[in-house]
Amino acid sequence: MPIDNPLWFITGERAPRRRESVKKPVAGELAVVTGNVVSLRAKPDAGSEQVSQALIGQSVVAEGGQGDWLFVQTGDAYRGWIRADAVSKIDDQTSPYASKGPVAIIRELFVDVFENPTERSPIITKATIASELEISRSDDAWVELNLPDTRKGYIRKHEARLVDKDLAQTVWLPEPRKLVETAARFVGVPYLWGGTSPFGLDCSGFVQLVYRIHNVTLPRDSKLQFSDPRGEETQCHDLRAGDLVFFGDGGSVTHVGMALGPRAFIHACSAEGVTVASLDNPRYA
Repeated sequence: MPIDNPLWFITGERAPRRRESVKKPVAGELAVVTGNVVSLRAKPDAGSEQVSQALIGQSVVAEGGQGDWLFVQTGDAYRGWIRADAVSKIDDQTSPYASKGPVAIIRELFVDVFENPTERSPIITKATIASELEISRSDDAWVELNLPDTRKGYIRKHEARLVDKDLAQTVWLPEPRKLVETAARFVGVPYLWGGTSPFGLDCSGFVQLVYRIHNVTLPRDSKLQFSDPRGEETQCHDLRAGDLVFFGDGGSVTHVGMALGPRAFIHACSAEGVTVASLDNPRYA
């Protein structure tokens, strides 16, 4: 993606900060997303095309800046412009946020983050599924979080999976049945171009999120997913649940979904949101 007049430092008016300890990164520095779901734009302009999104707790690398915007690369090697006040510089540049120690991995589509460990407390924000947040401490009912904007927050313990990043984790290849169960949870989520969260998903963001929940990182868009060297070509009659199915026009890949078997697939469709469709449908055949 071309950079329009990149400036390798931050210029312009100072962006508002949530707290004094939140620092704006400059080019080449590691940063963390502080907003719950933040847009990546094609240009440093809030009215330009949304190319993707980044979730709270995700690490990005600043590659340049222009005014109140940063040009960043996300963990899946995708690039776009993000508002500088939506990220914070990481003090320890060798250690991304939520990369060590106890971490809460959100397991529900949406989780309320409270100001205090009681449901009567004000809600600070909502964390979406697969977001990873640092843990300060926990008890039988609540988890205290070190949020990436330096505040404390609390979630119900049963809404997250707690892991210790300092311990070796066994990562299993996802079972087809589990992939289908996860994908089905998103049925009815609206379509959103560039969307990567339950607030709204595009086709490639949907399959990427399903696989991310099962610890597999896929490229961001359908063309990159199609050309991923880890993929193996198969025939329609041999499709298994969890396989990716690609569609195109004139030799160019324009759409992706996830097979439920040899006859049906689930996808994020611009007309209906996340839905199940038949491969016998002339539109997809």
